[in-house]
Amino acid sequence: MNGLLDTLLEAVFGLLSFAALLRFLLQVTGAPWRNPVSEFAVSLTEFALKHMRRYLRSRTMDYSPLLWAWFLEVVFLVLSMMLVQGVPIVDMLQFLPWILVSSVIAMMRHALYLLMGAVFLLAVLSWINPYSPAMAAVDALTRPFLVPLRQFIPLLGTVDLTPLVLMVIFQLTLTILVGGLEMLAQRLM
Repeated sequence: MNGLLDTLLEAVFGLLSFAALLRFLLQVTGAPWRNPVSEFAVSLTEFALKHMRRYLRSRTMDYSPLLWAWFLEVVFLVLSMMLVQGVPIVDMLQFLPWILVSSVIAMMRHALYLLMGAVFLLAVLSWINPYSPAMAAVDALTRPFLVPLRQFIPLLGTVDLTPLVLMVIFQLTLTILVGGLEMLAQRLM
């Protein structure tokens, strides 16, 4: 029963967190807002962000999606510890540093998964339907990472290997950097 509850919590909070991170990444990369990917992210996050923006104002960028994703990760960890692992709420204060750090690490992991998915989707869409409405958002998400690689990695005929190299870089980042940070966070617990 606990495994089912944990899976359900992870699915709900994960979807909302991914949508908030996707919205933030689309904003940072300057992706157009009139496409299915952006509309999906906006529709899943607007209910919370419209209230947060009243208190969190910035002239340069909207940080509310990032704060919302972090808050969702914190709530997920607290609920998971209380409902699945049976940690009493009075003992939760001693785990607060671990929860705060682990939620940031989870956001990093989710952002890398989103970018890996965007690279994969870019490769698939470029073969199947390069004129897809989602292509503009996917291209905007991946362009800041692919353009520098394309300066060093030449085309092999008509084949672009930079998405493959970028996927390897993202996977190494997940394994080495995020995995190392997760190990350090476990020491806090």
